[in-house]
Amino acid sequence: MSSLTHTVLSALSAYYAGSITVPPRFSKRSRTARRLISAPDHEAWLMAWLPGQGTELHDHGGEHRPSEAGFTVVSGRLREYAVVPGLFPGLSSREVTAGESVAVSPRTVHAVRNDGAEPAVSVHVYAPRLELMRAYLFDETGLSLGAIRRAGADW
Repeated sequence: MSSLTHTVLSALSAYYAGSITVPPRFSKRSRTARRLISAPDHEAWLMAWLPGQGTELHDHGGEHRPSEAGFTVVSGRLREYAVVPGLFPGLSSREVTAGESVAVSPRTVHAVRNDGAEPAVSVHVYAPRLELMRAYLFDETGLSLGAIRRAGADW
């Protein structure tokens, strides 16, 4: 487990967001991710989101090697949906606007989406470096594993 907490990572994402030197790349097909930093204890990604683009519900490595995370919205606005254990229907939602940072605990299952009318840019930091993400399906019966996405193969 990394010594960097999700609170520290949200602050680190704000720092990186304030010092971006590469332009974001937008794609009509899906949100894009571009690695900014790959350090021994963490990594940072620049993400670009057109209106309507988002992730599926996912975690950051699951049981074997979960990553702490934090993200900062650089421009535009994003909405984070998070699974709330024990609550049915079980999803909370919050809007994150430009300049705001969010801490994500290693056991959180969440999705991030650009529900706005304008493009959005964000910086995401993970510690340790993200090795896999598990995608989930969510319906009236609850949460079930959908797919496993591996670093280097699926993104």
